[in-house]
Amino acid sequence: MGKSERYPSYATCVARALSASQQPLTIDGLLSVIGRQRPLGAGARRAVYRAVREIYQAVPVAPSRIGWLSHLLQGNTFRHPLAAEEVRRGYLLLDELEHAVFFPQFFQNHRPDLRRLTIELMGGPVINAEAAIERKMWSLRLGSVFSEWIDAQGGQSRDDIMITVRDAVAGSYLVRLQPRESRDEEAIQEQNRRLALAAEEIVASLRRADKVIPTWELAALLIGRDLYRGAVPPDDLHMVLHKFSMLRIQKDGASYAVEPPVTPTIVGRQPSTRVRSGDQNRGELRAAPQRDLSEPTAWIDDEDKPFEMESGEDTCPDYESYLEGHRMAGEPGAPLSHSDYHLLEAELETLLGLEQEFGYLLPEQSKRVDDLAERLFIDPESLRDLDDAGEDFDDDDFDDDDFDDDDFDNDQSPFWKN
Repeated sequence: MGKSERYPSYATCVARALSASQQPLTIDGLLSVIGRQRPLGAGARRAVYRAVREIYQAVPVAPSRIGWLSHLLQGNTFRHPLAAEEVRRGYLLLDELEHAVFFPQFFQNHRPDLRRLTIELMGGPVINAEAAIERKMWSLRLGSVFSEWIDAQGGQSRDDIMITVRDAVAGSYLVRLQPRESRDEEAIQEQNRRLALAAEEIVASLRRADKVIPTWELAALLIGRDLYRGAVPPDDLHMVLHKFSMLRIQKDGASYAVEPPVTPTIVGRQPSTRVRSGDQNRGELRAAPQRDLSEPTAWIDDEDKPFEMESGEDTCPDYESYLEGHRMAGEPGAPLSHSDYHLLEAELETLLGLEQEFGYLLPEQSKRVDDLAERLFIDPESLRDLDDAGEDFDDDDFDDDDFDDDDFDNDQSPFWKN
């Protein structure tokens, strides 16, 4: 019996702990819960950080504090601009944010979620809804009852649909109609600016060299920052990012990166951009917000805070996790260099590979494994989990029973045209 069969992987333990907790957990809290499910090695903290990065619904909400997306969604409200075709045919086209709102588990593996949702139409009936594909795009199929409700409310295209999450786990939502003339433009513009600023800070704080983030990952982090918890939600995510922020969608159409501000050619003149301020104010020129993004914001957790490095030395997430472990452990002396760290990491992986191939190690080799694990702050079991299972994630612990791959061609999965 392999080690992964005797006790669950760290990713599985993290997912179980977060999904069972209505409130976000600290890393120490996660370790306490996980310690009741499996042994904790010297590199347990690092393994937990790695698991958090692998699980889409594990959302950092504060330094070293992680929430579960389905729970974080409760009570949030989202604004959906209504299109004439949606009214006529009874569906809502979903961007990445709305897809995550209705189907939080989807982006773990991009497999279709066929669960049926319960949608209460304010002032109307309660209906069932499910994921569908319209015009080669993901949508929420609501049916003719939804169209009739819109007509009864006097709704029309360019009105807003307000989506409030009652219970994302159970799939329960409240939908109401907000006519365009009742929009509080001043409050919405303020929320748009808050959303744009938060998105810029998130992208600026990325440790990735290219500073590119998938839209669905950005959406989850914005939800984790409570940007949609107020009574007045911002406008459509893509519109806000395009009009209010320095982020620009990339060629793949599914990610964002910071676009450096253009240096003005005329002294004293600031660049401007067109900002949509509701349909009635389209085309109004307003100054684009200029923000200093030179200092990344430590928005994820203690592990993700930038470290002081020697000039010119490269880095990576694993090495930065090691630096954090070295700092927190109060180890004497200077930490290993980036290349030295990976040299010893390769030795550890080689020894574990030999253990897997031969079924055992010599006593001095086993001692070397323990010494390396302690020095590098790596839990050998996390590497064994990857060897045994191929990946440190167990889909069987999640609500995947409704997935039916025969109904969808995942290689031709519809995308989000925004």
